[in-house]
Amino acid sequence: MIRAHLATFPPRAGILMQAVQSILPQVDRLFICLNGYDRVPEELGDLDKVQAMIPNTDLKDAGKFAFKVADDDFVFTIDDDIVYPLDHVERMLRPFDVIDPTRNVVGLFGNVFGPKGPEKIPGWKTFPFTKPVERTFKMDVLGTGTTCQLGRALPLLEDMQSSAGFVDIRHSILHHQANRSLWLVPHGEDALLGILPDDLKSSSLFETVNRARHPDMMEELRRLYPVLTPFSGLKWEKVMKLRAGTG
Repeated sequence: MIRAHLATFPPRAGILMQAVQSILPQVDRLFICLNGYDRVPEELGDLDKVQAMIPNTDLKDAGKFAFKVADDDFVFTIDDDIVYPLDHVERMLRPFDVIDPTRNVVGLFGNVFGPKGPEKIPGWKTFPFTKPVERTFKMDVLGTGTTCQLGRALPLLEDMQSSAGFVDIRHSILHHQANRSLWLVPHGEDALLGILPDDLKSSSLFETVNRARHPDMMEELRRLYPVLTPFSGLKWEKVMKLRAGTG
């Protein structure tokens, strides 16, 4: 099964259906975690391929991991403030013609930790989905609004829930610990379309957790550093040569 997982909350109701309508024709099922809702919106209830659930507690972005999957499912973790192009699923599955899906996860937004600038001071480099990428690069972190992975690789809610608000970090930690690699795959500047309006930006997790450097998130980052693996920021071909000892 090809499936997509999304978590949302009531302030995003005005943009939710744009994300839903963009991805729904491309998947067999769309699973939606409705944080903070008291009922399933009619526009979702009328869609046969949508399975919506209202959790007993606010799972935030961890709601993407609240659904049981089969080992051989391909799971797309998506966000409610992104419109996905008509060929998104096709393009994201294409790398698995070469990359083993049991050992790798792909995405369109990533981060690499390493030396920056002429003084080589350690820091984070961001690869946003708005910046075209022509080759496949190894990442330290992938944004969970853009990933594709096998069901057997998808982290469980019980392992993700305590990272609600900063699941991208926990998601990456778990994959590194499982000896899986994270890859930013080729895309153009039109790969995805962000649709979050200005009046909602202050309520985003990026603002309330990431930019605010929430203490729990900072502790999670400290857990990430020791499990990072070599060669992040390098192209697929170079990483393969280095791993083989021929680079």
